[in-house]
Amino acid sequence: MATINTYERILVEVRDNLRLRFELLKSEILILVAKVFSDVLTNLVISISILLAFLFGTITLGFFFSDLLDSYWIGFSCLTAFYLLVALIMLSRNSFVEKLLINFSIRRLLDKHLANEQTR
Repeated sequence: MATINTYERILVEVRDNLRLRFELLKSEILILVAKVFSDVLTNLVISISILLAFLFGTITLGFFFSDLLDSYWIGFSCLTAFYLLVALIMLSRNSFVEKLLINFSIRRLLDKHLANEQTR
């Protein structure tokens, strides 16, 4: 009789332990999803802001060149030629730029998550 009671207590303890571990896992996954979602959302807002600043800066630069060259067509064409040259250089150095961006992204994510792990 005593051994059955002991086994039942052990089973209850194991069941409670598994339930608590599962709850902890769910909480950790929820926290991780929230962190990733907030990181993606923040990066999206920053990217849109940078894109808008670049767009308006480009328009301003186009008008500046147009004013210097006394022709809207020539001013914006010069700016377009410059961006086309930059794009061709980027295409020729695609693997270098790709590695640079991948390394930057991985380093940023690891630094952020490792800093969070060390504060626990």
